[in-house]
Amino acid sequence: MNTALGGLSADAEDTVAHDTFLYGYQPRSGDTVFDVGAGVGSEVRLFSRLVGPAGRVVSIEAHPRTFRCLRRAVELNRLRNVTLVECAVVGEAGPVHLAEDSLSHLRNGLGNGLGRGTGGGTGGGGIEVVGRRLDELMESSGVDRIDLLKMNIEGAELGVLQSCPDALDAVENLAVSCHDFKATGPGDDWMRTFGPVRDLLRRAGYTVSTRPDDPRPWIPYYVYASRHG
Repeated sequence: MNTALGGLSADAEDTVAHDTFLYGYQPRSGDTVFDVGAGVGSEVRLFSRLVGPAGRVVSIEAHPRTFRCLRRAVELNRLRNVTLVECAVVGEAGPVHLAEDSLSHLRNGLGNGLGRGTGGGTGGGGIEVVGRRLDELMESSGVDRIDLLKMNIEGAELGVLQSCPDALDAVENLAVSCHDFKATGPGDDWMRTFGPVRDLLRRAGYTVSTRPDDPRPWIPYYVYASRHG
């Protein structure tokens, strides 16, 4: 992670999180949110407040150092409705490798020969972490319905969604960050998930919306989906 002092205030961070991930659906009191790719906790405080004491947030982060920061954020903010899970969410359970960047947690992700969320990856450098499927995580967390599935996992999203059609039946709304904007050459095809993710969710019965005219380069590659339009 970046250890330099500074950054957004808590209120500004919540505003960014709301604009980025809650464009399609805003969690309500009593909801269950699955926060897949929670990072250092940039969204967890907002999710926790919106679902309230009757709701639940399951925040999942793969990188050990980033996970420690996430856990500290939850402790300092006394977020008692948050469950923390340290693992990568993948299409096939098994060990996977994360790229390792000492300067920013935002660059620590699967892919580019380091695992790509397929499970069983043991080579290619980086650090090895546990990979678990979404449906298994739901079962082990005692969750049979997800009101919002937020996913920001650096290119592994398509494999996860393809692998668990039954789990998707229990998901009402999604906000999925695709990373096509980072793909610059033929070797980056694994990052071009926006079209396949959008089409998969449409076939699964969701109403899908996107933001193609947003000037920020990453926002047009977010996919928002809802069972109820």
